[in-house]
Amino acid sequence: MTDTPSSLRVAIYDLDRTVLRIPTFTLFLLWAAWREAPWRLLLLPALAGLMIGHALRLYGRDRFKPAAIRLMLGKSIAPARAEALAAAFAAWRVPRDVPPGAAACIARDRAEGYRLLMATAAPEFYAGAIAEALGFDAIVASRHQRDGAGNWLPLLDGPNCYGAEKAERVSEWLAANAPDGTTHIRAYSDHFSDAPTFALAGEAWLVGRGAKYARLAAKHGWRAADFEDAAVAEVR
Repeated sequence: MTDTPSSLRVAIYDLDRTVLRIPTFTLFLLWAAWREAPWRLLLLPALAGLMIGHALRLYGRDRFKPAAIRLMLGKSIAPARAEALAAAFAAWRVPRDVPPGAAACIARDRAEGYRLLMATAAPEFYAGAIAEALGFDAIVASRHQRDGAGNWLPLLDGPNCYGAEKAERVSEWLAANAPDGTTHIRAYSDHFSDAPTFALAGEAWLVGRGAKYARLAAKHGWRAADFEDAAVAEVR
């Protein structure tokens, strides 16, 4: 029996270090610069400076990410260029970087009738291609402004999709797609910043390997999942 819109079951997955092992943002910028304009790699010291400033909390993600995108990709990204880059990046990373436990949980949730929602702070213009390659039903991600010609701009369109903002965006998606509520929500993430999203779920999985993750999960009433182990999908 197929779920109706009023009785959806939803599985929410973070992207970086959850669905994919390696964080995508800096990797995408470096890969795209190398692929399209290798001369931009000469700007790596400037990118490193931006990263250090962010690490020192001189500015937040909302300033760091647009500056890094502009530095490595330019002032704007034409729609066709963005689509081609995103598709090629997804084709490169997805076959190489999805841990077995993530693949097993995604397959299990799909087989059990859950709608798959990717919720990530990564830019929508490439994260959407990764979600599509993995067969996700929908995505919420950091949105970027567009100019009159439809070109993607480095500037964020609204707050970075992180922490409480991600949970708010997920709540908006749930309200639009399941206005009468859901029967069950599963959520998976490697990071404590997704605690607000975990609070929406009946079943929250903290993804990571080692005792630290197990202790943190137990402290907050979450389940611990090692996505390097395909058998994690068999745990109830």
